[in-house]
Amino acid sequence: WYQRRVREAVVSTQSTGNSKTATRLEAAKFYDNGVVYSALPLSGHAKFVVQAQELAEGWSGSFKIGVILISPEVFKDGFQPPRYSPAMPHSWVWSSLSLHVGQDLKISYGSVNLEDLRKGDRLGMEITREGTLSFLVNDRSQGAAAANVYATDKLVYGFVDHYGQAITSTIAEAFVNPFSLQHLCKRKILTGLTNNMAKLEQYLPGPLIAFLADT
Repeated sequence: WYQRRVREAVVSTQSTGNSKTATRLEAAKFYDNGVVYSALPLSGHAKFVVQAQELAEGWSGSFKIGVILISPEVFKDGFQPPRYSPAMPHSWVWSSLSLHVGQDLKISYGSVNLEDLRKGDRLGMEITREGTLSFLVNDRSQGAAAANVYATDKLVYGFVDHYGQAITSTIAEAFVNPFSLQHLCKRKILTGLTNNMAKLEQYLPGPLIAFLADT
């Protein structure tokens, strides 16, 4: 599940052979460079939970978690995750007590301050088949953070940022119950038709429109 992120020739995380544990290297020297992404895009009902294994004093800030939408076009030249910041576009990022939505919106979120996490605590995300995103702390949902994250043709990736005090985490739970091929095809067609639906409705049979919309 964990995919390493290489930034400016510095390996930001070190993954074990089973890709379940990530550690921020040179944590005493760097407070950042600790972002790991899901190895594959999320689809359908997805849940991803990590357990904090090592935290250290000396830095402010702690774990951050979120999802980012990535255009399939970036895979043409080999996938390299975009450089992360809490305000990057097409993303939802939970940091401390705030939810960052893209570049323009920052709102209060959650009943837990992520800077209060301790060793053994569990931090995660869950996306329903309908595209509702929620973040979790110790298996308790902190409420809906976003809706319709699957609404575009972009790929949805989850990530965890080992920032500040956060040094090591291990995946505690992860599963994806993906959409069927039929569902994906219908969604792709519907996405392509959306901008021209008003013009095309008079030519498309009603049952076909209803079939495509039932995703």
